Amino acid sequence: MSWLGNILGKKEPSAPADEELVAGRASRPKVPPPERLTTLNFERFLTDHPRVVVDVWAPWCGPCRAFGPVFASAAQEYGPWVGFGKLHADHEPSLVRRFKVRSIPSLLFFRNGKLVRVEVGVISSDRFAHQLHLAFRDLPA
Repeated sequence: MSWLGNILGKKEPSAPADEELVAGRASRPKVPPPERLTTLNFERFLTDHPRVVVDVWAPWCGPCRAFGPVFASAAQEYGPWVGFGKLHADHEPSLVRRFKVRSIPSLLFFRNGKLVRVEVGVISSDRFAHQLHLAFRDLPA
């Protein structure tokens, strides 16, 4: 306890005990942010992750910017099980054409390299979680 803690009678927070880490009560390790996808790394990303969700977006798109925090939050929550990628629509027109993206934001869900689901437009975090579980039925609840 620090000298100020002694005076105020407050305990300092302690690090989680080993049994807390094993039981999963301590915070999870930080998951990396969504990967920036290009024509150069797209196929490798699909190969490296059996489950992938791609946010097709552009910085000038207001709805895309509004959806960004929802996507980032889901990436933190589901990142251990799903690969999250961001695809800039203006920089990667060949990928946009390949997957027939007509509106942004668009979410592309891939399982084992195959497109299995598409969601267009801004969606809530609850709807996004629901779509993830529909696309990847074996995700932990």
